[in-house]
Amino acid sequence: MTATSAPPGPRHRVGGVLAGVVLLLLGAVAVLLLLVALGALVPGLGSLSGNATAAVQAYGPPLVVIGLVATLVALVVRLRLRRAGTVVVGLGALGTVALGVIVGLVVAAAGAAGGAVDLIRAVDPHGDVSLPDGYPQYGTGPDGAPLRAAIYRPGGAVGPSPILLYVHGGGWAAGSELDNSSDLRWFAERGRLVISVGYTLATAQRPTWDLAAAQVACVLAQLPALAPGLGGDPTRIVLSGDSAGGQLAVSVAYHAASRTQPSACGGRVPVPQGVLVQYPAVDPVGAWRDGHFPGQPDVPGRVLLETYTGGTPTQVPDRYTAIGGIPAITPAAPPTLAIVPADDELVPPAGPDAFVAAARSAGVDATLVTVPFADHAYDVDGIDSLGNQVRRTVSDRWLANRRW
Repeated sequence: MTATSAPPGPRHRVGGVLAGVVLLLLGAVAVLLLLVALGALVPGLGSLSGNATAAVQAYGPPLVVIGLVATLVALVVRLRLRRAGTVVVGLGALGTVALGVIVGLVVAAAGAAGGAVDLIRAVDPHGDVSLPDGYPQYGTGPDGAPLRAAIYRPGGAVGPSPILLYVHGGGWAAGSELDNSSDLRWFAERGRLVISVGYTLATAQRPTWDLAAAQVACVLAQLPALAPGLGGDPTRIVLSGDSAGGQLAVSVAYHAASRTQPSACGGRVPVPQGVLVQYPAVDPVGAWRDGHFPGQPDVPGRVLLETYTGGTPTQVPDRYTAIGGIPAITPAAPPTLAIVPADDELVPPAGPDAFVAAARSAGVDATLVTVPFADHAYDVDGIDSLGNQVRRTVSDRWLANRRW
């Protein structure tokens, strides 16, 4: 008689089913990692690219860790299901390596610009809100509503501290002076007096292209008198802003340098010592023509500019010129740092790139830092995320090198 192998028992069959389920889940993880890597590496894939770059900057390091764990578990499961396991291991390894390379290139770009990324901290991005130390009213809007500034006092400072005057983004029609509070507190803890400025938001009935900058300039004009009482040094002011706030920061600082910036509350508008902006909307015509909301290629961002200016570039060309960055350039403009996401869909990087090049040609000390695999607002999805650390540390190094 010839011996025959016994049929698999119930326990063996259950183990095989569990292995198959686990392998199916691991395969889904591997495919997700591959899609994120593909969307980040190949711009222009619509919502895939927009979501992928957001995922890289917010969750790149934890995704790499997940990929490593998933691949190791798949190696174990492969002992039971060899063929399917081999496929999942290969996909997981490929996606993990690709994401690791992408994260490494972002870290390298930050290092080249003077920043640093703590990958351990980046594995656990989290939310945070910090209340300001003061919230005074500095003026009123056209409807009588109070205009306020959020104040974050310097931590551990000895003597008068440099001042970081921040202008929030939001497409000129949203946001507030309380935005990005954790980042502003972070800069204050490094010895700076940080002041975030509120301004009248644009509506379809009231464009504010001729008002918002004057309100920011009003705060700037008051700083020489008010800063000493807050622990600040009015001879070391850096005007900062993101997106629409970046446009306002550039406009106010550069027009102050040419003595053409009015203040909503009167008085002379001093020239800040520096300008620090992220994804600034300094090319309004280009943004109107080419910009769209991240991950939504069918939703153009032009409505924001039309609300702010009251029309299209054809209808109100003088207004687009008035808020543009290049027309405001003067050799007397202060040193400027522009941090620009390489794949910005709302504020196409060609605009800030051209602005920095034109400023350099005019003799301005202008620096451009390009963040790879990053879209608009790449830094806001989680404190200590990859993008958030890039923004903070590159900015901090640039400021510290100039004793600001």
